[in-house]
This record gives sequence, structure tokens and C-alpha cells, in this order.
Amino acid sequence: MKKGDWVRINFLGKIKSTGEVFDLTREEDAKENGIFDEKKKYGPVLIIIGGGMIIPGVEKELMGMEVGENRSFDVKPQEALGPRRVELIRVIPAAKFVQKNINPFPGMWVNVDGRSCKIQSVSAGRIRVDFNHPLAGKELSYSIEIADEITDAKKRVESLADYYGVNGHVAITEKKATITVDKEVNPIIRKLIEETLKKWCPGIEAVEFPVKAHKKEEDGAEGKKHESAEPAEKRPAKKKI
Repeated sequence: MKKGDWVRINFLGKIKSTGEVFDLTREEDAKENGIFDEKKKYGPVLIIIGGGMIIPGVEKELMGMEVGENRSFDVKPQEALGPRRVELIRVIPAAKFVQKNINPFPGMWVNVDGRSCKIQSVSAGRIRVDFNHPLAGKELSYSIEIADEITDAKKRVESLADYYGVNGHVAITEKKATITVDKEVNPIIRKLIEETLKKWCPGIEAVEFPVKAHKKEEDGAEGKKHESAEPAEKRPAKKKI
């Protein structure tokens, strides 16, 4: 594989020191490790090599692999989520939690000023929180398989839309990708999809997200058209911390 290739991978990720599974894609692995969740969708995930969609250490290994290949390896913190940073540990007045009716306790995850953090300790009037990523400073172990490669432009658009949770009908015309959806797509997601396709899908220079007209709305509009054509006398009266 090389930079710019679109692949779907299966993987099992563990913390090397403890063997704790932190992420996976296969249902059988989830069951084997006792963490199966029937509400979760299992299956290979999209990775654009070079697109920063996975940690650097894994991306580097993918570049030396082929479709169908399986590989197990370890990733040092420097090529994973980085080292733990002392400056990301802060002390916050307990009053801030009281104001939001939150009863803090060690190990609890909260949102402070729009950022997720874990409560480390609770003492008189002071709460110590950690903004470091849970895997920061840890060496990780991965088992990875490249399930397949996506080369068709339409399938690339479909897979990227699915990656961001966007359901819609995809059409490619000349240099434009059109994703017809049932409802408006979040502006941030729209921008991410548009920028990714323009950068990593050769030939795509524009992306549109038209919203499909629903039958009820069309019928309602038609009804209003007929209604307005009637003579006037016949018309009926009308939390963050």
C-alpha cells in the first residue's frame, strides 16, 4: 500500500502492559474478549493512507502491507497518542460542578469548557482533572488485516459518507460528487467530506448534498397550490460546565 490508497481494515487494539482491549472491528473478537455489544456496528473501517485517519505507527505499518495480509506489531507512545503531558492536568473549583448539579467522583468523565477530561481526585473545594487522552503515554499492540482496497470513485464517496454516518444516494457526474440525503448534513461533517474528497479522490472537484424532497411535503405543496386557486369565500379559515 502507498500514500493515497483507500483501504478497509480489521483490527484489534490492546494496551501492551495490561492486555486490555481498547478498540476492535470484528464481532468474534468482541465476543472472545467479553465486550460484545449488540448495539454496536462491527466490520472493517475505512482508512485513507496518509490521511491521518489512524495513529502514525499504524499508518506506517499499512504502507508496507498488501490486501489480505495480516500483521501484528507494537506501537510506541511517540507514534501512538503521544506522551502524557503534566500541563493537561488541572485543578478546578468544586463550585463549578455544584453550579451544574454534578456530583464529581474519581474516575468520572466530564466535559469542561467543551473538552473531555477524567476526574482524578476530589478534595475540599478542589477537583483535579486530567485532559490527557486515556491512551497517552501507553505502548499499544495491534493485530491488523487489510480487508480490501477501494479504487472506484463512487465507492470511495459511499465509504467516506458511511464513515461519517451520512446515509444518501451517491452519483458521480464529470468532476462532481452528489450525495442526496434525507435531511441536512451537519456543516462540520459536510466540510470534512468535501475537503477529504477533493484532496484524496482524484477527479472530484466539487461535492453537493441536496436534500431529497419527501412525498408528504410534495403533496402538501400541491394541496396549497389548489387551495390558493379557490375563490376567497370558499377557502376555510386557517448543559456545559
